[in-house]
Amino acid sequence: MLKFTKTDWHQVSSEFTYELEDDDIIKQFGSVERFKEVLSHQEQERFGGMEPMGEEPTEEENEALREITDNYDFERYDDWWTASTGDYETTFKVVEED
Repeated sequence: MLKFTKTDWHQVSSEFTYELEDDDIIKQFGSVERFKEVLSHQEQERFGGMEPMGEEPTEEENEALREITDNYDFERYDDWWTASTGDYETTFKVVEED
């Protein structure tokens, strides 16, 4: 008997949607506006799609944001865009039998 594996190499975009109460944001960041400023700096640092607003976040504000994204409930949407377009690589490998 011959055993082999097939691997599809895909790329996926994952979108995480958080819903936070204004009161919770205000407790940690002082205002909803300040929270938006902190987010704008994160976007600029990672992807450059948003112009930073206001002062750069402090380390405490960055840590508070990490706490939210690591621990709060979120809705997740995955877009396996290479599966939709058929633009992915496939590899095969024979599994050696003992």
